[in-house]
Amino acid sequence: MVATADEIGDAIEISSLGWHRGSGGTDTASFNNFRIYLGYCPEEFLGTNFMDNYVEGTRTLVHKSTSITVAQGTEDWFYIDLDDPFWYNGEGSLILEVVWDNGSGSVHNYFFDTAGTPMRLKSAEPTAETGFLSSMRCQFMLVGTQQLETGTFASVKVLLGS
Repeated sequence: MVATADEIGDAIEISSLGWHRGSGGTDTASFNNFRIYLGYCPEEFLGTNFMDNYVEGTRTLVHKSTSITVAQGTEDWFYIDLDDPFWYNGEGSLILEVVWDNGSGSVHNYFFDTAGTPMRLKSAEPTAETGFLSSMRCQFMLVGTQQLETGTFASVKVLLGS
């Protein structure tokens, strides 16, 4: 999936990712050889070749698990802590790539349509070079420390604890 600079806002050191679980799927799902990559995309949309969507040299493995289990209930958010934080500089689009080899069960997340703009690329094969484009994107959250400009209303509000 891709998220644009306008959607993200300021620079942020991303330490974990969250997904909003919707109805459907199974109570518990497990995914084997689970990996998450983050990187920069030169566009605000995706093409059909996975690696061509990345700005060269920016695809970064930020989480790897032999197995991961999701057991949160419907309507709950579930979070995955990154092994290494990822610095997003506040400019350009960000790619979130999730890959696993096999598993059991399924997780359904809330999705929204980006009105015909290809914002998600998917494949049933973890080693596929190309995939199928979709304008449907799941609702996810970047968790981390956002960069705030000294003297901005936001930084004053944070400093005052409001």
